[in-house]
Amino acid sequence: MMIKIKEVYESVCKLRKDPIRSKQTLFRNDHCDCTIGQIAEAFKPNGFLCSLTVSVGTYLLGQKYKNSDKMVVPYNCSRQIFERNLNSRLVRNIFSVDAPERLDHKKVILFGTFDPPDPCAPHVPGHFCVVALNLEKERFELLDSLRDINDPDGKKLLHTMASGIKKLWSLAGNSKGDHFHPKSIDHFKLHYVNSPRQATAHDCGFFMLQILDSYDGESMCLFSQKDILNIRMTMLYSWLTGGDFNIDLKDVLGVDPGPSLGIEEDNFSLFETQSFTPEVQIIPEENFDSLVSKTNKIIQRLHSNTRKSSSKKVPDTALKGKADVVLLDEDDDSDDFVTQLGKKLTAKPITKDVRRCSPTSSDDFETQKPKQSSAKNLVLSNKRPTKLSNKFREEVPNFVPYVFPHLSKAKQMMELILSKEYIKAHGSVPLVKFSNPFDDPVLIDAKYMYKLFGRCEMLESDMMDRIINYWKDDPGMKYIFESGSRVLMSPHTIPYLLDFAPFKLRDSKGNPLPRPPFDVKSAANMFKHYVRPNENLLKAKLIIIPHFMHEHHSVYVMNKYTGTLDILDTRRYTGLAHTSRSRHHEDRVEIINRMVALLKQVYGVAEFNKYNGNIQWDVVADRCSYPKTPAQGANECGFYALRICATYGGDKIADNIKNQDRRVEDWKAEYMYQLLFHPKNEILAEEWPSMLKDLMLLIGLGYRCN
Repeated sequence: MMIKIKEVYESVCKLRKDPIRSKQTLFRNDHCDCTIGQIAEAFKPNGFLCSLTVSVGTYLLGQKYKNSDKMVVPYNCSRQIFERNLNSRLVRNIFSVDAPERLDHKKVILFGTFDPPDPCAPHVPGHFCVVALNLEKERFELLDSLRDINDPDGKKLLHTMASGIKKLWSLAGNSKGDHFHPKSIDHFKLHYVNSPRQATAHDCGFFMLQILDSYDGESMCLFSQKDILNIRMTMLYSWLTGGDFNIDLKDVLGVDPGPSLGIEEDNFSLFETQSFTPEVQIIPEENFDSLVSKTNKIIQRLHSNTRKSSSKKVPDTALKGKADVVLLDEDDDSDDFVTQLGKKLTAKPITKDVRRCSPTSSDDFETQKPKQSSAKNLVLSNKRPTKLSNKFREEVPNFVPYVFPHLSKAKQMMELILSKEYIKAHGSVPLVKFSNPFDDPVLIDAKYMYKLFGRCEMLESDMMDRIINYWKDDPGMKYIFESGSRVLMSPHTIPYLLDFAPFKLRDSKGNPLPRPPFDVKSAANMFKHYVRPNENLLKAKLIIIPHFMHEHHSVYVMNKYTGTLDILDTRRYTGLAHTSRSRHHEDRVEIINRMVALLKQVYGVAEFNKYNGNIQWDVVADRCSYPKTPAQGANECGFYALRICATYGGDKIADNIKNQDRRVEDWKAEYMYQLLFHPKNEILAEEWPSMLKDLMLLIGLGYRCN
């Protein structure tokens, strides 16, 4: 694949000296206007991105992350904010409460920004970097591949952008009576985010676009100067073949590219297994207008180093862990790209459909595909999922999900309980109490509620267990479970009943230890505490088991309709350096084997074979199926897992859940409501603070509502 990308790259770069084709328009719409020659000059080795080419990149990234929790602002908007042209129509349209994508609905908003040359040194080029408005962390951030936290020009640029964005934010919607939430971001501090570093003076634009593409407010791709040439090639290829501009490559190149170029394979990523969480530092408040420039000296020094090293090749380690790639000499400016090749590297091919944090384009069931990995301890399966033959498969009945009837009231209660005013006044007053015969009672106050349901907080297994118990006793949800075809297990089933701890056991030196043998008789004695008398696991068609491993919730389903082990996992492993989906679930066979042994012990081997005789669960678990699932947001795995438990019908998720679905706030309100009004909650509503009781009376709940 990478060789095909290189062929397109070479063909386009050669056209920069073609007097006719170089003037042909390549990218044009309301946001950008760029010719073939301008693109070729920018992307060639040692080429420098200009405002015209950067405008194309920010537009495409804006389309890529449209309707997500992240927004990449068009470059022209960032430029006008920096130049203090705040009344521009483009700027005001983006900073509007009527915009198609409201800024206050995002977690992070990214501005690709250009710091122009110093008027006193016009021969020194300007510099591209990223300014982020991180609403989730409540701060402004500078992500700069050249300048450090102490650089005065970087501080001044961030201060200029932040002041303009604050003013636009406060002006948004004033004429309409509406406003962004929060209404003011004036209290946001300035921070510096440690980013990958450039080693030349001409690559800042590519560093900026790569950061815009990968940064999500928490982490970003791990790349370096060694990867830039390959970033140039893959970025150009994705721009040409992404479909946003309907480009005919045959017309662009002047020749038929032919099937060998693989033009249809437009989904790929250089960094599918590389990411890191950068260090973040707060920038001390200063008089930014009095700062003395020193960035020009840095750029001049880099230019000097570039000239000295113009004859050097890119190191052989430039694409460690990447595809079968031929590296070009970055400083060569000749037309013959093929004869100026460096050494060839053999490594992992870049695969299709692995864009970071994007949904797959597979069918409902996504099979495990053969993969290669340079990590020796990475366990990946290349086996096809095993399913029952059509002779034994059963038709999956239509499943209608439950609709929570008190959503609007629950959202108002959650908004009050999680508010700063309520937490300040009544944060330590218990709202929920669950007695525990083996330990101290569980007390949940507003501060604890915030740790469970606040922004970017993760739901605990114990609270998931309480919510599931509520579902099984709720009159409105009984239809989901009363037929006996669906049995939803406790989140404690795997760690406690099956004695499978959610972490690796290690000795004093950190070496992994084998798990203790499974005591099936002891587990059989505890079985009645996890399975209700009306729940028969042998007769059930779906045994749904929430699974928690390594700080992440997913769902295992022993599916007798299709004869598969379905693993529903909402995390996207693309970009994670030390794990993968298969590695995260590598213990699935042992977990299912323990479950089978337990069922045989409790119900007897004969009864087990009667209802499961056609399914070899160990083989099924080894060759599991991954049903198509939506992508979660940060720390939202527990909420997605609960939603899947309530809506998975055996062939698909009945609810139309989207990637990073905004309805997660509705789910949180529903689950908090179910904890507050749980039948086993020992604290009555009459005992709650008056602020909460007054709201309940106002919205018509009274003091009792079960």
